[in-house]
Amino acid sequence: MERDRRVRIYNAHSWTGISLGLFLFVVCFTGSVALFHHELQSWEDPARRVAMPESPIPVQPLVDDWVAAYAPENITFLGVHMPDFYEPYYMAFANVREAEGEPVEFRRIRWHAATGDVLPERGDGLSTWLLDFHRDLMWPDALGGRQIGRGLVGIAGVIMLLSIITGILTHRKILKEFFTYRTKKTVRVKWKDAHNFLGIWSLPFSTMIAFTGAWLGIVVLLLPITAMLVFKGDTEKVVEVVAGAPAERAGISAPMISFDEMAQREHSTLGGKPVYISATLIGDKNAEYVVNYKPESRLFYFESERVSAVTGELLPATGLNEPTAATRTLAAMSPLHYGTFGGAALKFLYLGLGLATSVMIALGNMVWIERRANSAEGSQSPQFYDRLSRLTAGVCAGVAVATVAIFYTDVFYHGDEDARIFWIGVTYFGVWLAATLFAFIAANGYRATRTLTAVTGVSMLGVPVLSFLSAGEMPLAAFARGHLAAPAADATIFVLGLITLIVAYRLPTERKAEKNRQRRRAKPAAAMLEELGEEAA
Repeated sequence: MERDRRVRIYNAHSWTGISLGLFLFVVCFTGSVALFHHELQSWEDPARRVAMPESPIPVQPLVDDWVAAYAPENITFLGVHMPDFYEPYYMAFANVREAEGEPVEFRRIRWHAATGDVLPERGDGLSTWLLDFHRDLMWPDALGGRQIGRGLVGIAGVIMLLSIITGILTHRKILKEFFTYRTKKTVRVKWKDAHNFLGIWSLPFSTMIAFTGAWLGIVVLLLPITAMLVFKGDTEKVVEVVAGAPAERAGISAPMISFDEMAQREHSTLGGKPVYISATLIGDKNAEYVVNYKPESRLFYFESERVSAVTGELLPATGLNEPTAATRTLAAMSPLHYGTFGGAALKFLYLGLGLATSVMIALGNMVWIERRANSAEGSQSPQFYDRLSRLTAGVCAGVAVATVAIFYTDVFYHGDEDARIFWIGVTYFGVWLAATLFAFIAANGYRATRTLTAVTGVSMLGVPVLSFLSAGEMPLAAFARGHLAAPAADATIFVLGLITLIVAYRLPTERKAEKNRQRRRAKPAAAMLEELGEEAA
């Protein structure tokens, strides 16, 4: 009975991995890169590489001139982002309409914080693509939109949790496998040891990432479901219940406290200056500011306070901003998932663990294929397992090549800025498809993996050169004037490129023949379990 149960768990773990492992790999790999969304924004946009001014000029006159063409009642939202490490300039956002009854339009502008000069706008580029592809697969509107894509990524988190649980139940010698890596054994044994080793050492991280990813994805699906079941399809009512009812205009004009005065307002309990301030009901007696503070070491993206824009009085928190255990738990999910609460060191730790999890998933697939292609467990033809091996090589190594390729597209693109992200996507999927096709025409899956890995490494070494071409200056020049994000991205990618080339050099180009190993007739399940956790020499 015990063995039968272990066989079922083992099969669940194996088939979950082989059927959905490639999808999990893509989500985990893109998530590891998306951690550095802000750094990549600075890398791709030379306008962000301005120096952080010691004494920024007042922003209120800039805002007033910008919105002077609109009546206050036609500005439904107005926000200003204060200069910081990643965005050392003023950036303003507004939802406006030309006249009463007209549709609302979104507007954005950036000003140099020392001179007030308008900085050139740039379309969404590689950083937005990588983040959004991880979050919602850039799911097309024709097939249900980003909400569906985000739900699918959430389901990937659930699948990953299932794989983790079945993996723990399957491996009974976890403590031994903490330090087991047999370098002189066969390729399959080395891959299996590496799969177990990486899986065990990254277990707390991968469990946390899977849980928070599942939550962040699936919670998006709960909004329309709740609206349908409780509020007869009224999603705005659901938002109102969760976030609190918005204030309404009193119809009495009143002067507002300026954005500059609010920028000096410290958090009522934590201290610190605001990083983002938004206003609603502009020019009205009931006008409000929502003031956002960036906690350096807390599990929140922002700590927010509501303030009367006329009197400066602190207003009661509503909805998800109320400091309850439930809201604190919910607010912690996103910072935990993206590692935004511990500085650069935590991001690099997340990067290492995220890449380790990705490699662990890919190795799990390869172990499954190798076991069945070269032992009694395989029930399909050798050609079937060869194609599966090539597909795994093309998808996993191909997504890495595609990720580096869009750096080149982003720099050399000179078309309409609104179409930039479209061509980023075309490059991404085109290179990914080409890499996958290459895996099928290469001599074998081993050689395809090695070649694609080497291409990735060489391409990464060229990224600092792209940075020079984009910004027209050496990375050290930006570093010398106090801008660290883009030079840090160059250095990190260059070092990772060297590591990738070393890995490519050490990868085999073919499967070495193993003595006394032939495909035999199938073993019973009990014999399979005898091999689980142990491999013959």
